[in-house]
Amino acid sequence: MKIKFRKSLKLITLLVSSLLIATASAVAYVTLSWTTTATVVANPSVCFVDWSTGTTKANTFAYTVNVFPYIKTVDENITYGIWNSNASSRDCHLRLASTTTNNTDITAINATIYITGTTVLTHRWTTLTDTTYYDFTAAGSTKYAIWIEIECASGAGVGHTPQFTFEMKVENP
Repeated sequence: MKIKFRKSLKLITLLVSSLLIATASAVAYVTLSWTTTATVVANPSVCFVDWSTGTTKANTFAYTVNVFPYIKTVDENITYGIWNSNASSRDCHLRLASTTTNNTDITAINATIYITGTTVLTHRWTTLTDTTYYDFTAAGSTKYAIWIEIECASGAGVGHTPQFTFEMKVENP
């Protein structure tokens, strides 16, 4: 009986070891990878253009305006526009990314992207936390003006400095 028990124990040990090895061997995977080489260029095809020169490109800009309680301030052509310097049209997406205000100072913001006689995008934000992208197409070799309307609330605090950050996502290159 002792011999059978030892043989059985050896057989069970061999069987368990085989199962553990087989389980460990069955887990196989492949690692795939890619390499990206980035070339730094000054501006994408669609970027901002400084109207004071008409040719100076920018990836960002700051714009300052005074607003007044009870009044809608309209600037039909702010200091920068949008320029697609490429011959092909490009898909673009504009959003109000963030604000440092609330509806007690500003009740609405309207942004319009246009070229003489043609509006390619207009959107009015009354919910200043709406960060949805709104789409437009920038035709090739075309410059667009930016029209901004800011509606100030009746109870807006004189001396407050609300800030709005717009983002434009652009099809690249």
